Amino acid sequence: MAVDTGTVIRDVSTSLKALLKAHVPELNDDSFISFGSPSDIDSSTMKLSMCLYYLSHSPSMRNSEKEEISGTNQFNYPPAYLDLYYLLTPYAKDRETEQLILGRIFQLFHEHPVLSGTDLRGNLAACGNDNIRISYNNLTIQDIKQLWEVFPGKPAKVSLSYLVSPVRLPADKSITIPRVQVKDLGIHPI
Repeated sequence: MAVDTGTVIRDVSTSLKALLKAHVPELNDDSFISFGSPSDIDSSTMKLSMCLYYLSHSPSMRNSEKEEISGTNQFNYPPAYLDLYYLLTPYAKDRETEQLILGRIFQLFHEHPVLSGTDLRGNLAACGNDNIRISYNNLTIQDIKQLWEVFPGKPAKVSLSYLVSPVRLPADKSITIPRVQVKDLGIHPI
């Protein structure tokens, strides 16, 4: 049975959500974590906006080779490797709780910087994602200003940005390459 590779990005988000829910007591309910942008959040309720705000090809993994399908003349096209950028913004009734949540998230991803094993949800493991790094993405003041300008009607808030990478997205397409059966070196006496 073929694996649905189209769910990989959503599965990364779901994996992060499960990790946060399990380790940040203030976020222990499914309704507390939203994949929506900060502009989608009602700031009067307890929420964490876990917004995927940018994704790109992982530059260090761009030149992957075709992968042989064992025992056949079939090769899968190279997988794409993605870098996913998340903005995590807490909303609570008071700033103290928001700062507490930020501290717990920072500590969690510092102590647990890799999604692997049972952390991987959906089809991530089946798509070849064994270890996905979670790295703090240090934004400059200018980056933060530009990022918050895309959320209309929302004032900038203290947030955390994380790079989640490399995320392997296997190609669904394969190619048949016939094997060399006979070698003819074409050597002739002079």
